[in-house]
Amino acid sequence: MGRKEVGRGKKFLFWVVGCVAALAMIGCALFSMGFFEIKDIRDVQAQPDAFGGSYTGQLVNGVMDGYGVITYKNGDKYSGDFVNGGYSGNGLFQAAAGWSYEGQFLNGLPQGAGTFTDDKGGVFKGDFDAGKITGNGVFAPKSSGWSYDGMWDQGRQNGQGTFTYKDGSVYIGEFEGGAASGAGKYTDADGWSYEGGFSQGLFDGTGTLTYADGESVTGVWAAGVLKENL
Repeated sequence: MGRKEVGRGKKFLFWVVGCVAALAMIGCALFSMGFFEIKDIRDVQAQPDAFGGSYTGQLVNGVMDGYGVITYKNGDKYSGDFVNGGYSGNGLFQAAAGWSYEGQFLNGLPQGAGTFTDDKGGVFKGDFDAGKITGNGVFAPKSSGWSYDGMWDQGRQNGQGTFTYKDGSVYIGEFEGGAASGAGKYTDADGWSYEGGFSQGLFDGTGTLTYADGESVTGVWAAGVLKENL
C-alpha cells in the first residue's frame, strides 16, 4: 500500500452490526389468560389456545404470574419470570431458529443486562433497552474474528468503544451511528497508526499518521485524504 493510499481502504469502515433484529420478535402482547378460574397462586399445566403451545407455571387470578415455562407450537421456548401475563424479570428465550436471549425482561422485551447468542454462535453481552442494544456491551461474531467493546445506542455502536480486527488491528475512540466518528486512534497490525479525527470511518479533521518506520505526518484530512500539512 502506497503512503498516499493509507486511510482510504475499507478497513476503516465500521458498519452497523445488525445482529439483534430478531429481538423485536420477543413480544408478549398475546398473554391474556383470563379463562383460568383460579384465585390463588399454584402450579398448573394447560394448552392455551392464545399462543398455540403449552404453559407450565404459576397463575394469579388466571393470569401467568411468577415462574413458568412456555413451549410454543413452532418450537420457541421461554423459561422464566412473568408479571401480569408478560415476560418480566429474569428469563431465557430460546428460538427454534437457533438464537437465544438470557437475561432481564420488562413488559415482554429484553431490558437491562442480558446475553444474546445468534444462530451462528456469535455472542453479545451487555445492556438492553426495550429490546434493543443500548448502553455498554461486547459483541463478538463467531465466524468473523472481530469484536467490539463499548457503548451502543439502538443496536449501533455509539459513543466510546474499541473495535478489534481479526488481524489484530485496533481502533479505540468515538463512534456515531455504527461508524468511527470523532476523536480516535487506529493502530494497524502492520505497525503504522493514525490518531486524530474520524468521520464515517475515514480520517477527517486534524490528525497524525505515523508510519511503521517512525516517520510521521500531521495535517488536515478530508474523507481519508491528506489535504494540508501542518
